[in-house]
Amino acid sequence: MDYPTEVAQANRARAERAAAEARERVLTALRRAHAFAWLERTQLAEVAEHASLVRIARRRRIYAQGDPIAGLYVVAAGRVRVVRAAGESRALTVAYRGPGDVIGEIAITQRPVHEDTATATDPVEVVQLPMRQMQEMLSRHSELGKRLLQLMVERRLDTERRIESLLSRAVESRVAEFLLDSAQRHGIPDSRGVLIGVKYTHQEIADYVGSTRETVTLTLGELRRRELLLFDHRRIVVRDVEALERMVRTRT
Repeated sequence: MDYPTEVAQANRARAERAAAEARERVLTALRRAHAFAWLERTQLAEVAEHASLVRIARRRRIYAQGDPIAGLYVVAAGRVRVVRAAGESRALTVAYRGPGDVIGEIAITQRPVHEDTATATDPVEVVQLPMRQMQEMLSRHSELGKRLLQLMVERRLDTERRIESLLSRAVESRVAEFLLDSAQRHGIPDSRGVLIGVKYTHQEIADYVGSTRETVTLTLGELRRRELLLFDHRRIVVRDVEALERMVRTRT
């Protein structure tokens, strides 16, 4: 066998391994997503056959508010920040999404453009499901439509709760709520309390609670002074969950 042939075969073998690994990552992401986890193995394989695994660099957009909708996305790895513009100069962080979370779910309503912006806060992998395939799946599987509709309703209710919180609660209460939600989603049991496994910057927290970075920094410092939390290499350890819950119930 001559050298060029050996190189071609080696390249082909590497490409096949990479394709197989990407396909397995797609299947893993779909199994973690509530909307798709109920599908049988052959059905999941069918979905994966038409899906693509897309790698997004940190701080790059997956899609932007006003972009034409190309399909639905499932986060396979990393963390995504979903933001909605509020006027010309302000934006509200709607949510952070992680592995197994669906983003761009408005696609199932057949609206032409996205109503928010999804940005990679870490290097991210997303599974992109083309719109045509999603429409075919929805026509054949009513359960998929039900689950995606349930997801949209839950997120709508969560958004309404967020708005109520922004209007009626003090910054300290909103920060406490953010910490509790993060501890529930990403909490790791720790001898000191609950370690939030995801690193959030003060600016990210401020954008989420509708405040400024300076105010959030002061609020977190006060909570640490009162020994309700501590910092561990840019991660937060919640030491007193009950005290934070009382703050959430306090509206002024």
